Amino acid sequence: MTAKNVSVGPLGRYIEVLELVAAFRGSLTLADASSMLDMPKTTAHRLLKGLVKAGLAKDAAGGRSYDIGERLVRLLHASADDGWLVALAEPHLRAVTEASAETCYLTRLLGSRVVVAVSLTPDVRWRGHIQPGVDMPVNAAATAKAIMAYQNEALVAEALSHPLPMLTVNTRNDHAWIKEELAEVRRRGYATCVGEIDDGLAAIAVPIVLSDGSVFHSLGMTGPLQRIMNDRLGERIAALHETAANLTKVLSIGSRILERDAQQLRSV
Repeated sequence: MTAKNVSVGPLGRYIEVLELVAAFRGSLTLADASSMLDMPKTTAHRLLKGLVKAGLAKDAAGGRSYDIGERLVRLLHASADDGWLVALAEPHLRAVTEASAETCYLTRLLGSRVVVAVSLTPDVRWRGHIQPGVDMPVNAAATAKAIMAYQNEALVAEALSHPLPMLTVNTRNDHAWIKEELAEVRRRGYATCVGEIDDGLAAIAVPIVLSDGSVFHSLGMTGPLQRIMNDRLGERIAALHETAANLTKVLSIGSRILERDAQQLRSV
């Protein structure tokens, strides 16, 4: 073991390995890590497997190399300022808000929470209102369901470990029902909230699937129940899917820019 490895300590060695994984995404091998960090292969293997177990790295290329893990990707998104989301999403959100005359909003995954990032409300008499920064309950909110339906079992379990509010007579908080609801969201491609948060209000939401298949955001629409869940439901869902497809392009580009900037900072 070199003096360098002794001085940084156990956590420092994990960080060194993680920085290499991030710098050589999907192509760093065990031999590469061992050589570049001047450590025995057994040590490099133990550190890499520790990162994989923690979700900060993952096996790539059939286990022959390593890439950053889903948990680390979530952390990077969670730490990003909302300013870039507002700049990229607001024009698309405004278009669907004006076309539908209903409140439309974008939510994002922060750890195991789903939080409103951007919201636009039309100038109509009867309308729903969504406040940016508000947590959306995973057992009731359409946008939370639309995101959680595409997360792994561990993250869903973490989200369900927190108190699940009972907000109306239509709210459910039993875990079996929630998991069935998430499976239904995956099957049909959209989520609903019918009087589960406010009596008389409904919401629909679709996931925004980034270019790498990740789902960190969803797009929602809310308003009076009789206007949202009427015979124009299919039309509204189609409009949300179209807007989500446009947002997929811009948010994927934004995510790549954030990742590039993070790598540049690590290299300084």
